[in-house]
Amino acid sequence: MKTITTLSMYLILILIVLISCSTNENNDSDSSNSANLDLHFAFKTPDWERKIDCSLLNLYPSFVNDTTSSVSAYSASTKEAFLLTYPKDSSEMVRPRTYKKYKIMEYGYNEEPFQLSQKLPLNESSLDDLSKKLISKAGFSTTEYNQVTEIKYIKSEPQFAVFKIKCTYEMNTFLPQATDVIIPVSGTYAFIIRTSKL
Repeated sequence: MKTITTLSMYLILILIVLISCSTNENNDSDSSNSANLDLHFAFKTPDWERKIDCSLLNLYPSFVNDTTSSVSAYSASTKEAFLLTYPKDSSEMVRPRTYKKYKIMEYGYNEEPFQLSQKLPLNESSLDDLSKKLISKAGFSTTEYNQVTEIKYIKSEPQFAVFKIKCTYEMNTFLPQATDVIIPVSGTYAFIIRTSKL
């Protein structure tokens, strides 16, 4: 009987150690999880605002030109879409001169690194009304810019260097049927992008 009790105590101790190790491993993996990087895309208009979770967004670069790649995404819940361009070469991502303001472009017309363009509904009640889509207007001023605030190297993949990019932006937008009516939009974003290893 004494042997069974001692054996039971050993089994309980082993179980406690295993649970403790498992908990620590989970905490470590959570700390490197992309959800903890506050990956998001946020916008604010005079009529509504949202912060879209981008922790599951897995973006791969698209070709723009010899020096520039792009990523784009669409939110099914808000019907918002964005396009961001950035340097194709990973070495260009970490230069100190990168931390500055860049031009806003009309949606889909990005040409150079760190330009942002966007389209989104006028308000929450017009999600499915194509005539009420706000489209970014090309411009660069104190109220029209995409500002890079952080670029952080995350990891290396066989073909890509992986970075987290974080920016703030302000832009003017227009409605397709009323191009003279200008509506300001501002926000922040942070998500994971990939660059070529040249």
